[in-house]
Amino acid sequence: MKIRSFACALAFALAAALPAAAQQPRTPAQQPRQGEPVRGEDWYRGQLVELAEVLGGAHYLRIICDGRGDQRWRDAMRGVIEREPEYNGILVEGFNRGYRNEEARFPVCDQTTRQMEAELRARGVRVSQGLSARHAD
Repeated sequence: MKIRSFACALAFALAAALPAAAQQPRTPAQQPRQGEPVRGEDWYRGQLVELAEVLGGAHYLRIICDGRGDQRWRDAMRGVIEREPEYNGILVEGFNRGYRNEEARFPVCDQTTRQMEAELRARGVRVSQGLSARHAD
């Protein structure tokens, strides 16, 4: 129940920071296949790791453009870890992996960097909404 309220709050925070034009519908490849289990423990763990990677990448992109004082996405990651402490190790690894991946791709801040942060926010909204929906079941 704790993660549901946090996921809703995180989805709201991500959506509030997201321009409407950057929101994209799911492609058929992202849709669960019929008969495929989508709400098991493996799915949940995978979604948490994906969220951590998104937050890590968004954190790097935010600080490269707005400076190290901006800790918005790192603080969001701390909130996830506080609510799901049993996943601490894989969440930290995912956050760091997302950070390093974007660091390798975007050495300076430019329009492409800002667009990528918007895309990561959109992805983060989708993931957090999925996590929230899981807890609504």
